[in-house]
Amino acid sequence: MNRAITTSTTLLLAFLASGSVFAAKSAEAVPYSYGMPLDVARVISIDEPNSLTCETIQAKMTYVDSQGEEKSVTYLKESSACANS
Repeated sequence: MNRAITTSTTLLLAFLASGSVFAAKSAEAVPYSYGMPLDVARVISIDEPNSLTCETIQAKMTYVDSQGEEKSVTYLKESSACANS
């Protein structure tokens, strides 16, 4: 019984460790520069801070390219509060 728990624990730790490797791999965001070519096949998410004032903020787009690789790019934009001003 004790050996089964040890094996289960080892497998769980291996699974969690492999997940964190994949997460760290895709977390690197490249800053966008004007004219930079983007190969976006599918957008996964667009994240931006919630700002109550009209200001320039840094957003992050995570996407999958045509080769199936997950990538991220950061860019500057007006906050959503600017639409209401």
